Amino acid sequence: MDYHKIYDALIIRGQNRVLAGYKEKHHIIPRCLGGTDDAGNLVWLTPEEHYVCHLLLVKMNPGSVKLVKAAMFMVSANSNQQRTNKAYGWLKRQYAEYMRGPNNPSKNGVWNKGISVKTRKTDITPDEKTAISSRMKEQNPCAGIKPWNHPRATEYTKSVWAKADLIKEIWEKNEKPSYCRLYSLVNGHSHGKDWEAIGPYMNLVKYFRNGWNPKEDEEWNTV
Repeated sequence: MDYHKIYDALIIRGQNRVLAGYKEKHHIIPRCLGGTDDAGNLVWLTPEEHYVCHLLLVKMNPGSVKLVKAAMFMVSANSNQQRTNKAYGWLKRQYAEYMRGPNNPSKNGVWNKGISVKTRKTDITPDEKTAISSRMKEQNPCAGIKPWNHPRATEYTKSVWAKADLIKEIWEKNEKPSYCRLYSLVNGHSHGKDWEAIGPYMNLVKYFRNGWNPKEDEEWNTV
């Protein structure tokens, strides 16, 4: 089974739609694999999709204990019951519905040990959302920083991004393959179990699909 292909399909579907109702935010490239909190590395998924994506990440990265722990947290059922993605989605929706009512301490003015808090506003206008997003970016010192300039970028990551123009040509000439296939085409061999090596290629493919052209990016031209 091609786990990478399934994962890519779920991510692309999430990026090309607007979800109504309960949804969950997912890091396309997990933070434990070098992914950032930038908007381009986030996608909204249904709880079922989110659950499946975490299981796929474990399959794709068998050596990552952190990914295993994240998946275990999402499927924390008892030993006598194996939770399915449908069951997980149902439980998350039940909890979300529960927290919308008077049981939500932030809405009834009560918090732990009787500490009063302000009531949270749920009917946020588009202008308010824009203002909140702007404040979050201002408070995030890494917001808007390109992958090759990110504080957590390694020398390897920078070396891959420095060849982004050549990698993009290979990507386009080979019918825009997934990041695993692209890695093999660029390096002449499979990534094997070196999951950190493939991280930059996941990000590159995401940028390419969004229309990014390295030669037109002034920041990239300084790499």
